[in-house]
Amino acid sequence: MSTLYYPDGRAEFGTNSFPFLPSPAWSGLAGSAGSAGSVPIAGRIGQLAGPHTVLQSRDWDRVQTALGRRTHRFRGPGWSALVIEESNTLGRIWYLPYGPVANDVVALEAALTSLGEAAKKARVAWVRIEPMVSDGSEQMRAPGLRSELLELGAREAPRDIQPRRSRWLDLTQGEDAILAAMTGTNRNLWRRHQDKGLSIECSRDPGDVEELISLNRAGAERKGFVAHDADYLRTVARTLLARDSGRVYLTRYEGQVVASAFVYDSASTRIFAHAGMKPEFRKLRPNQPMIAQAVLDAAERGAKIADLFGIAPTDSPHHPWAGFTQFKRSFGGRDVEFAGTWDLPVSVPRYAAYRSMRSGRGMAQGMAGALRGRLRG
Repeated sequence: MSTLYYPDGRAEFGTNSFPFLPSPAWSGLAGSAGSAGSVPIAGRIGQLAGPHTVLQSRDWDRVQTALGRRTHRFRGPGWSALVIEESNTLGRIWYLPYGPVANDVVALEAALTSLGEAAKKARVAWVRIEPMVSDGSEQMRAPGLRSELLELGAREAPRDIQPRRSRWLDLTQGEDAILAAMTGTNRNLWRRHQDKGLSIECSRDPGDVEELISLNRAGAERKGFVAHDADYLRTVARTLLARDSGRVYLTRYEGQVVASAFVYDSASTRIFAHAGMKPEFRKLRPNQPMIAQAVLDAAERGAKIADLFGIAPTDSPHHPWAGFTQFKRSFGGRDVEFAGTWDLPVSVPRYAAYRSMRSGRGMAQGMAGALRGRLRG
């Protein structure tokens, strides 16, 4: 469960730009968890509103400010938006992680109009959005939302920043139903983890994120990926934990931390953002009881949704995320699909230049790959 995407940003053009780079998510945690195919689907979750995600909250605004980024907040009847301002070689860009949040399509149209006008005054090149539309009873389905975005003049971005698909667990049912939705393996691992000598801690101490940083660093060295920036994680932990908007979970065995998770909380949703595990303790399964406990704790806090944050498409068994997707599904819930990442061009010439640069880079990478293939042959 190391992060799927940074919920803050890394470079597409240079080191200070917003697109979030995927890394081996839930790293090291995707061990056997029982058959995911037999997981019951929570019947009421389709009627739950979309998450009032922490990524559009005032606390996330504070995180961005602490990271030295400039932010803007906008609001209108039925909608709100947190904007993170970034720059690349083509100028300033506004990015809304899982935003704007709107009550309905009418409010979404008003939001995009207001954002476009403000961006034009600020000489922004384009606005990158990931709209969440809910009328308070049901999240708008992705196909319908994509059609609306096209009609409103938005263009689908070259790639998604935040995950387009996720796994949601309905936390409104009570503990027995939440556990019943998990595989039998996961239930037993949670119920019997103390018999194995495992203990699970839930911490509001920002210093405990150092354990996660250490696990991620070791995983990066072992598997050859780039670990998330330690100072970034420290800043997020200091900011969110101080405002009761996050928790660090630690699983200990014989006094040492063998697994850790960092979750982000809003009033309605707990996002499972980061985690790691020591692979030499895999046979103890320290990850499943930790995640199960964090899910139950979220329900006790009054959250409605546990967002396991990013999965592969259902029909993609060879997708790079297929392994940890099966692992996430073993905790119950259902797959949800969002509209994805979209762009609102403000400066048509600069946005056209950006798409041209992206296209040229893609062609160059494709040609290089083909050449490498011929050389191998």
